[in-house]
Amino acid sequence: MLKFYPDRRLPALRRFVQDVLAILWVGFWTFAGWLTYQTVLGLEVIADGIRDTGRTFNHLLDSFRNAVPKGIPGITNLLQGWANQLQKNTGDPLIALSQTVRHDIAVLALALALFLALPPILYVLITYGPWRWRDAREMGSALAFVRTAMESGRIEQAKAVLAYRALATLSFTHLMKASRDPVGDLSNRDYDRLAAAMLDRAGLDPWRLAAPADPDRKLIEPHPEMR
Repeated sequence: MLKFYPDRRLPALRRFVQDVLAILWVGFWTFAGWLTYQTVLGLEVIADGIRDTGRTFNHLLDSFRNAVPKGIPGITNLLQGWANQLQKNTGDPLIALSQTVRHDIAVLALALALFLALPPILYVLITYGPWRWRDAREMGSALAFVRTAMESGRIEQAKAVLAYRALATLSFTHLMKASRDPVGDLSNRDYDRLAAAMLDRAGLDPWRLAAPADPDRKLIEPHPEMR
């Protein structure tokens, strides 16, 4: 079970802002990578210029071939041979070079875009993403624990488990904010304060574990600084 946002408004708003910032971060660097790709890809005009130069040479040579007088022994073949040789050494190589330059520019554009955008995007996905998933899964598991306790009617036993877990896992600062005498609460089986602190730590409101027979009962909530 997954629960992505806590019950209380302030922690839920904090999680929401974090999610929005993460999405904006990924979107910004994705746009930056795309802009870099398009900018570098604009250098393809160089390849187009080389191609057009080669085509211009070929057109001039075609015009020259058409202008060569036909049927002159030796002269016609000589001039046609010169035209073919010029095309092979000028126009055709330039057209082939333009294709190579276009390919290299496309590869460079993609490489620069990935080099710019991928590291910051992966940083967020690798660090924030797994933490956010674990956080949602932890809140979902806590909610499942509470629901099971409510359905089975073992509310006091569930509070006892939460109280002992609070004593074992909460820092002393949070523990003393939840109760002035945590050990005394456990000895007296007064689990409300510690259970409420543990539920709040798990992102749940203490009212979720209120007894059905006494719906108006209010658990002692953790200190506001714990929220």
